[in-house]
Amino acid sequence: MKNQIKSFPLSLLIFVASMLPKYSFALKHKDPIVIEVTAKQKTIEEALNAVKMILLQKKFISANGVQKNSLNAIRTTMSKADYFVADANAVQSEGKIKVTITFVKVGTGFLSLKKVAEEVKAELEK
Repeated sequence: MKNQIKSFPLSLLIFVASMLPKYSFALKHKDPIVIEVTAKQKTIEEALNAVKMILLQKKFISANGVQKNSLNAIRTTMSKADYFVADANAVQSEGKIKVTITFVKVGTGFLSLKKVAEEVKAELEK
């Protein structure tokens, strides 16, 4: 009887450890979502300001303002373990401005970044 009592915690530990790989997906970084848009604005600064305003509407906060050709924004869920990042880069070639925005989800937040990315792309293409 004593051997069964001592082996129960060990069996429980082995069982729990075997289940962790199946559910550890919630703690991993998700694949980034990348969108590319040809901006209608005439300068890179105007295009990045448009991206900034759209991201603000989606509750993203600019991390370091608009730089020369990039913008970083973060959306948190009031937890340091859950946050969402949007990195925008703009390049001008052949008279057109191409904006690339990369969305990354860290943690287990419930925000659907794919939906947010599609909404941002639709707003920029208007």
